[in-house]
Amino acid sequence: MPPDLVPPNPRELRRIAVIIPYFQRERGILQQALRSIVAQTFTAPTEVELLIIDDSSPIPVLDELADMELPPWLNLRTMLQSNAGPAAARNHGLDQIGPDIDYVAFLDSDDSWAPDHLQQGVDALELGHDFYFCDSAMPPSSLFASLTLFAQGANEDAFEPLPLGGQIYRLQPDRAGQFMVQEYLCQTSAVILRRRAMRDLRFEERLRYAGEDWLMWVRLAHSVEGICFSRLAKAQRGEGINLYRDAHERLGAKNLRRLMSMVLANRLMRVTPGISAAAARLTDQRIEILRLEMAAILLHPRVYQGLKNGEQRRIILDAYRLMNVSLLPLWRGIIIRKMRWHSPRLDEAMT
Repeated sequence: MPPDLVPPNPRELRRIAVIIPYFQRERGILQQALRSIVAQTFTAPTEVELLIIDDSSPIPVLDELADMELPPWLNLRTMLQSNAGPAAARNHGLDQIGPDIDYVAFLDSDDSWAPDHLQQGVDALELGHDFYFCDSAMPPSSLFASLTLFAQGANEDAFEPLPLGGQIYRLQPDRAGQFMVQEYLCQTSAVILRRRAMRDLRFEERLRYAGEDWLMWVRLAHSVEGICFSRLAKAQRGEGINLYRDAHERLGAKNLRRLMSMVLANRLMRVTPGISAAAARLTDQRIEILRLEMAAILLHPRVYQGLKNGEQRRIILDAYRLMNVSLLPLWRGIIIRKMRWHSPRLDEAMT
């Protein structure tokens, strides 16, 4: 057995930090996440430092902690910040974790874990890896079910099984970065990292409405020693406030804001140190698709119905600034396709 695949020592103390950014408008959601942490089971001595960053939530974090009984292995810390979004909240937590922490796990405040999530993830990391993730369930399906990487019969040579239960695999190191750019492989609550592998890397706080986690995983995939994953859904996605999922009314200003955030995320992804030419081309292609979708939204009259709303007006103006001079040719292409009329004379008339 290779040295990095020696089974973990069950007697060594493990110290894990769990970071939860918190902003909710409904009571009881955070309690569900906390109950899943309290329910964690361990076969090795483990201490967990739980940091909850209250991002100026309408429901204060202390209200959610009333009557919560915590086990002796769990040390809870809460901190309050001015509302700045999930990336800033996670970074606040990363900057506050103790110096003796070995691993960092993330949990969104409306998500939850299977009881063996932390144990299984750290076991896999101790086989010579820096980055672990698992599937995440959102019934009736899961994230992996929608991914090309895990399609039946596809990319089987891209990963190899590890000597642990739970369908745990190692991604081939020379292909991990490409796969991470190609698809959004891991939802934030499914990720556990070796703390030293993160160094000073932090979530991009400009990406307040989408893409901050995907960019982080891409950057890590191009810098860490090894990535492993479980094909089992050990994370459960919830139904609380989610800035990405809440922005999917296609013709709404919030969707425009999400698309702008994703354009910036892909631009930053493209300049990741070590990214391959093929992966960079993927980001360019996604940017063009995102810009085309933004142009289509800005062409529709419904998006302008809420212009009296100051926030919506600012979002639309920001979208126009981002599109700049490229908007008119994109509109022309959209109109031609909508009319299903590709006459050369029409093309000439519109130039």
